Amino acid sequence: MKIRSVGIRGAGLSGLCVARELLALDPKLRVTLFDTRPRLPHPTRTFCFFHTNRSDSFSVPTVSWPSVVFRGGTFERRIDVSRAPYTMIRGDDFFSGTLQALESQGIECVWGCQTVELGPNAISADGHTRTFDVVIDAAFNPHTADTILWQSFAGVWVTTERGVFDPSAATLMDLGPSTPEAPVSFLYILPTSEHTALLEHTTFSPSSLPREYHLERCLSWLHNQNAGDVQSGASEYGAIPMGLQNKFDTGTWSVGTAAGLVRPATGYAFARTQEHARKVATCILSGDSLPTRPYPLWLTGADTLFLYALRNAPEKGRELMERLLSHTRPDALISFLSGDIRLLTALSVWLSVPKRIMIRSLLRV
Repeated sequence: MKIRSVGIRGAGLSGLCVARELLALDPKLRVTLFDTRPRLPHPTRTFCFFHTNRSDSFSVPTVSWPSVVFRGGTFERRIDVSRAPYTMIRGDDFFSGTLQALESQGIECVWGCQTVELGPNAISADGHTRTFDVVIDAAFNPHTADTILWQSFAGVWVTTERGVFDPSAATLMDLGPSTPEAPVSFLYILPTSEHTALLEHTTFSPSSLPREYHLERCLSWLHNQNAGDVQSGASEYGAIPMGLQNKFDTGTWSVGTAAGLVRPATGYAFARTQEHARKVATCILSGDSLPTRPYPLWLTGADTLFLYALRNAPEKGRELMERLLSHTRPDALISFLSGDIRLLTALSVWLSVPKRIMIRSLLRV
């Protein structure tokens, strides 16, 4: 049967990407998006990924870095990633640009819905039901999610009186002490000049921590750097499930976070979302079924064990992360973080983690 109409619940990253890929394959397709939010703005976010040869130009990057830095209490490491630069796209640019392109292609968007419910080949928005050849669920409700840990973060764009940033490198992890509430805690620094950067604090924790918790640590870091007067700009906040335990089976095509697109151990999802959206669109229009696992079972299983170790022994979080970040071969570490990794390379990463600590953590009740 030729597909003529597709309804999508959720106009966030995954919903927009699937709509874009569907129309790229069939410009005559009738695509309708339903969302409880207003059209714009979406929550302020930045999307980051290692821009490999496999990555498409999803949008014009805001900035890229040829090097990345990892730092902890016992080490500091700088890695050249010029072959796959660490790249940032501002969410405002991505959402506005993608929406404008889709609307120019005739897509229909239904914004500000109080409720959006799915049924067999149907979507009901505020009690009005419309039928489609295919229904896609791109929505995610964090309040009903069962996860091993949460990655929560808050960041702010800052301009400092003194030049305290290195614009040639993105600091992916500046690890802080572990605590029961946050087994892993680190600063994430994306500089655009010596005086300007997105400064973000992130934790892996049993529950998401509030915005104020993270922003206080950003300001404390600036104070310790003797940055002088600081001007604050746009801020962002979010919470990402790490190790999603429950899959939301709605009887429809499922994409995005609820479909397991967020990498369990890192939280990275932007580049994989683009790839998955293309696969979903191709399978829908060709009548094929989609593979059920966005990541290999061995990778998801290993990520899950690592998360359980952090949850069971939070006081060992910093030590585990420092060993992984400082002892892993540079190319293997970048492949591991990006998720574009083979089994043998992954084994070399896992061997860098203290095995005695891991075993004791996993056996702890």
